[in-house]
Amino acid sequence: MNATTPLSGDTAALVIRALLDFRSLWTTHDLVTTSGVPGPAVRRIVDRLEQEELVQRHAPGVVAVPSWMALLRRWNQEFRFGRDSRLTYWRSKHGVQALIDQIPTTPVRHALSGARAAQLWAPETPSGPTVIYTPDARAAATVWELVPATSKSIILAEPTADVVYARSRKTTTGLRLAAPAQVLADLLTGAAAAQRVADPLSRWMQDNELEWRY
Repeated sequence: MNATTPLSGDTAALVIRALLDFRSLWTTHDLVTTSGVPGPAVRRIVDRLEQEELVQRHAPGVVAVPSWMALLRRWNQEFRFGRDSRLTYWRSKHGVQALIDQIPTTPVRHALSGARAAQLWAPETPSGPTVIYTPDARAAATVWELVPATSKSIILAEPTADVVYARSRKTTTGLRLAAPAQVLADLLTGAAAAQRVADPLSRWMQDNELEWRY
């Protein structure tokens, strides 16, 4: 799609993530409030989604998402992990699990994504790189005692927009996970060695929609 399409960019991502994260009938006002996107932009995005049959109109100004998976896959055409974030590669001096245990004890903003996040919902997810969103990778690496690496065992991703942190989940240890829709989108667009790594999370989300869509 051309970069000027209403479904590309950070503004559209905010609206689409809201539509994915909530199981709801939506008014324009509700989408403006939830996404933080101005009304005219919301209407343009919703009109485009309606043209592509990704939302259904239930009444004037009221829409719903008939298939969240179809919407997520359409978003994947615009949002791609690694294109919408600056990626750097690291290794931990003390091992990946020690890093995961350490992160919640630090003040660094973060959201875990990739296979390791998916495993917390779908334990059968194959192993893959440890993907962590954070605003400043070098600052985070200093706090977390990471050293640069050529392998992709630990990927720090500096996102172009804060949507990746939206509606993050918090584990009992205080670790922040990117929302399931964000994790799945990442796995499907490059945060895993192969797209099949996304299959267990995709199945879990389809079988447990009420557990992840508010």
